[in-house]
Amino acid sequence: MEICDFNAIDSVSLLSGVTEVVAPLVRLVAGRSSNPASDWGLYYYMLARAGRTGDPVGFMRELILADVNPMSVNRDGALTGELSRELKILRALAMTTAKDIPSLKSHLDELPSVSVAGAPEFRAEEFVSDWKQNGYGVFRQSVAFLWDGSAKCLRPVRYVTPIKMSDLKEYEEERARIYDNTVCFVEGLPANNVLLYGDRGTGKSSTVHAVLNALSNRGLKLIELSKYAIRDLSEIAGLLPQNMRFLLFIDDLSFESRSDDYAELKAALEGSVSRSSNMLIYATTNRRHLLKETHSDREGDDLHAGDTIQEQLSLSDRFGLTVTFMTPSKKEFFSILCGILADRGVTLPPDELSLLAERWALSRGGRSPRAAKQLADILESRIKRGLDYKDAL
Repeated sequence: MEICDFNAIDSVSLLSGVTEVVAPLVRLVAGRSSNPASDWGLYYYMLARAGRTGDPVGFMRELILADVNPMSVNRDGALTGELSRELKILRALAMTTAKDIPSLKSHLDELPSVSVAGAPEFRAEEFVSDWKQNGYGVFRQSVAFLWDGSAKCLRPVRYVTPIKMSDLKEYEEERARIYDNTVCFVEGLPANNVLLYGDRGTGKSSTVHAVLNALSNRGLKLIELSKYAIRDLSEIAGLLPQNMRFLLFIDDLSFESRSDDYAELKAALEGSVSRSSNMLIYATTNRRHLLKETHSDREGDDLHAGDTIQEQLSLSDRFGLTVTFMTPSKKEFFSILCGILADRGVTLPPDELSLLAERWALSRGGRSPRAAKQLADILESRIKRGLDYKDAL
């Protein structure tokens, strides 16, 4: 691109959102700046804030990938040629330095310097592939999001727990069923909403996060919402791009017996929301039937109490796949503890470790993978500090 060829700059349409972001540079290159030194300062500030004063082409690449435009949203093959043309223009724009702009040549010694190093060409197919895997706009900022019910928007999660499937011990069959179901979903095959039911601390939530981390490189995203946000499901569905895959994750799901929210969830599981091919509902619970039921509920004044109770208890049946995580046995608990310690390179005499494991389980009110991890944390810390691990409890 020739410097000051503003006709080329003004012809950018698909990626016009990017040119709006770097408007100061566009004004300079197009010869329309009323205050060239100020516009260059504004452009330099953008690069400095992003830590890109030595890599303006990389900065431009990030702007393009984050842009919401017809190509990033729809990935229409008919627009590939136009995308290639505009990418070439924007890359040339990013290669511009102060000395390339006539209106700045008399001020070069007074202006902050931008270093332009060699950078790869912008290829349309690479951008399209990135949009397919990582999304665009807010959806590329993270693989996980929180639903802000008051603002009615998605908030990217800056730090996602990096737990892997291999970090979780025992429950291989349970995790395999959930993973396989999610793979089908990512590949566009029929898949089910999933209810992970079981005792506390058995790794239900960790399993969902591990599955997300295993499949995020294939475009899977997760949206975590509270049970109180169930009534917002239709609004959430309306925000999600059809060409991406989302797990709507509800942790520790349960309802009071007289709550009407369970009806909203039932509608979502079998109604219009659940038929959307781009989202599934994954929920964890300690209650098999999800509703807290009392004797007074069965003795109420409902003329058809039996029908009401059956309607409430049928909620869990609406999940196509229910996976149960039960409290581990003594042997399984010890196996989980040994596996965690082995991953961390910590080796202890089996007999002594077995006694510590049982004492710890008793003090915690039972065995669970969570309790095993907590004990592993204590043992590892004491050993690395040179303390006697036998005094850990």
